[in-house]
Amino acid sequence: MFLQPPYEPPGAFRTVLFDVDGTLIDTAELIADALEHTCRVHLGRTHPREAYYALIGKPAIVQMQILGGDKASEMMDTAVAYYEEHHEKEKPFDGALDTLAFLSEAGLRLGLVTSKTRYELDFTLKRIPLQRYVRVIITADLTTRPKPFPDPVYLALQTLQIGANEALFIGDSPYDLQSGRAAGVKTGAATWGPHPRAVLQQEQPDFVFTQFREILRACGLAS
Repeated sequence: MFLQPPYEPPGAFRTVLFDVDGTLIDTAELIADALEHTCRVHLGRTHPREAYYALIGKPAIVQMQILGGDKASEMMDTAVAYYEEHHEKEKPFDGALDTLAFLSEAGLRLGLVTSKTRYELDFTLKRIPLQRYVRVIITADLTTRPKPFPDPVYLALQTLQIGANEALFIGDSPYDLQSGRAAGVKTGAATWGPHPRAVLQQEQPDFVFTQFREILRACGLAS
């Protein structure tokens, strides 16, 4: 049972920010499939699977610029269309929604900080209601500089009126961890995404999570 508001969370954090793809939602294979399909259509060639995984966490237009240069815009349209045509592969990780609900009911202010644009994210939110649990959603089109720059995290903190010393940002990519560290918040590496644990640990996260329950423990809500 949860205490009724007003309730101050027992741990060091008053807010937890989450990346979306690879952190809350299992989309690595779908994104890689979309990138592979797009490269085949527009470039007539594909790349090793690991090359697509390494791009996950960057905004889609940046992925396309890296892969296709001046063909980025048309490639973006193809990739988004492929993603939506196969959206049934998009699933929340086991425990993700329960964790969001637990944290929210415990009094923490939650936010999403994603490299998706709002247009891209809205399709996902119609299928997986992450917005039910969060107070702020920061998409890649809301700041001039997306992750790995600190700007999206800064905007989330400003909107929530929370100090950096009271916030934890959890993501599965090095770009998430770089963004959080640059913004001065604590960072947590979600190791269930597509990026190798060794790559994440190179960013020196404050926490390395192997399951969602460990997030509750970091927030003082589980033993």
